[in-house]
Amino acid sequence: MITTSGRYWATGITVTHQPFAGRTDGEPHSGWGASLDYCDDGFADDDPEKGFVSTEGTLHTRYAVRDSTTRSGLSIAVDNLLADAKRLGIQFNPCSPDSAPFLYYRGDGENSEFPPPDGWRQTLATEAARIGFVSYETHTADA
Repeated sequence: MITTSGRYWATGITVTHQPFAGRTDGEPHSGWGASLDYCDDGFADDDPEKGFVSTEGTLHTRYAVRDSTTRSGLSIAVDNLLADAKRLGIQFNPCSPDSAPFLYYRGDGENSEFPPPDGWRQTLATEAARIGFVSYETHTADA
């Protein structure tokens, strides 16, 4: 690992909604998946002679998470990803100094393979505010 901080970093979390993610008690349900890509501090500065090679990875929920009786599947998926990132020492850095980490929707909601649910921009903005991130609605309002 090449790093000045000794830690990995990510710019945010990406979520995806799956309208029919699985079955619970024989009934189909929808669910949310969450992922983050993380990197070390290296960037085009590998030094094989010293054994320093930049590394990166992905952390994601294994399955789409359905809503519970008290919480949204989105919040549950995001909270679990945040907890695992903290345990692994992954820090969240904003893309710009005057912003916060970003809550993305896979394909920015424009990929027909991953269609977002109705009201997704506001849903993500609400979730982002809850965790101290920004998202599409909050980002547009700040611009």
